[in-house]
Amino acid sequence: MSQPIKIDSEGNITLNLNLFVILKVLIILALAIGARFLPIPGLTEASKICLMIFVAAAGLWITEAIPPFATAIMVIVTSTYWLGQPGGPLGFDPGGYQIFLNPVASPVLVLFFGGFILAIAATKHGFDVRLAAAFIKPFGTHPSRVLLGIILTTGVFSMFMSNTATTAMMIAILTPLLKHFEGRGPFKKAMVLAVPFAANIGGIGTIIGTPPNAVAASVLAGMGHQISFIDWMIIGVPLVAVLLVILWLLLIAVFKPKKEEFDILFPKPIEVTWDLAMVVVTFCVTVLLWLTEPLHGMRAAVVALLPIGVFTMFGIIDKHDLKKIDWDVLVLVAGGMTLGVAMKSSGLSQVLVNELSFLSIPAFALMLVAILISILLSNFMSHTSASNMLVPIAASLAFVDPRISTIIVAFSCSLAMSLPISTPPNAIAFATNSITTRELAKYGTITSVIGIAALMFMSWILMSVWG
Repeated sequence: MSQPIKIDSEGNITLNLNLFVILKVLIILALAIGARFLPIPGLTEASKICLMIFVAAAGLWITEAIPPFATAIMVIVTSTYWLGQPGGPLGFDPGGYQIFLNPVASPVLVLFFGGFILAIAATKHGFDVRLAAAFIKPFGTHPSRVLLGIILTTGVFSMFMSNTATTAMMIAILTPLLKHFEGRGPFKKAMVLAVPFAANIGGIGTIIGTPPNAVAASVLAGMGHQISFIDWMIIGVPLVAVLLVILWLLLIAVFKPKKEEFDILFPKPIEVTWDLAMVVVTFCVTVLLWLTEPLHGMRAAVVALLPIGVFTMFGIIDKHDLKKIDWDVLVLVAGGMTLGVAMKSSGLSQVLVNELSFLSIPAFALMLVAILISILLSNFMSHTSASNMLVPIAASLAFVDPRISTIIVAFSCSLAMSLPISTPPNAIAFATNSITTRELAKYGTITSVIGIAALMFMSWILMSVWG
């Protein structure tokens, strides 16, 4: 929204304003203020204020009239000032405001920060590219097997790196391979589509895979449901595996390869250095500790401190590398956590649940509605912003176990991939000029529909287990 101020030779000041953006902000603020006065039974002064914050945040996240991270900061600031002041609507003592600031340094955020540090160190020292190449190489040179290798490698990497970084890395590895095809050859499209779709799907597999997972884990932790790293993988990895295989079968069926085989130009071997050895050992130890949490009892966030400490103390990463961290994503996740705290502490989430209780909708049908809304919104806005809005509400639904509704909604946000703007991996793939918007929309929607069916089946299984 930054606009230049111009001063002419006579000293007259001209400010160029984006009137459309200002109009959007004013409309959103008007709706937020109006929501405060809605005649909803059970609203207290605190829940009215929280409803106003929620409507403003939802409107700003959907329209992106201001950057999403700025909206998240707005949530933290307004919740702290309007709900957390001593003697305010929640009747807090002087230290009560801290519940709205705790998410900024919550275990989930530390875990996510550790994941970013791991990814940056792996990228800086070439470990990610070499490991990805090692993953793909065993699949041979037949196009269909190469495509399977691309999909599985992308899916696995996106569990531990950001979906965006994984997509950028895989597209870079595939660039020499894409030269085997003229223009927009059918199988070239298959490989380019496979990367962002597999990255979006793979992120579901771990808590650090994608921000919606972190939001869900934090909300559940606030409700007393601690989900360990391995617990999340037990739920997420089978879903990821099924969807990745279906994605492969879909792309093979639609884009049949014309060549029997082709050569892959893998990156040249890199020199093994002390720093690279430290990265490899620390990476492996960290992942191993995450996977064996039930055996040693160390929380995933505590384990995440290992790469943070090792890489900074031994100079594996420096202050310039820290600037590469997606700080806006961390702020966005923190804002979503604060919104969840505000909704719970003010009683707004319970009021919304009471209003929904008047709907005579079976729990299974309600899950379908929640999935559809999550995917629809996430196609037009940041997945993290969508999860910030929807996960706290899903966690409060009285119809099903909060673990089910929360996790399923988080998964749903990651399965929105129909447009170039739906997610950064889509935008990166689209920028290769190998696919069209129509193709991305068509096959992204098909993949999302398959994902909806898989999520409904998973909902049924989880309802049978958790009730």
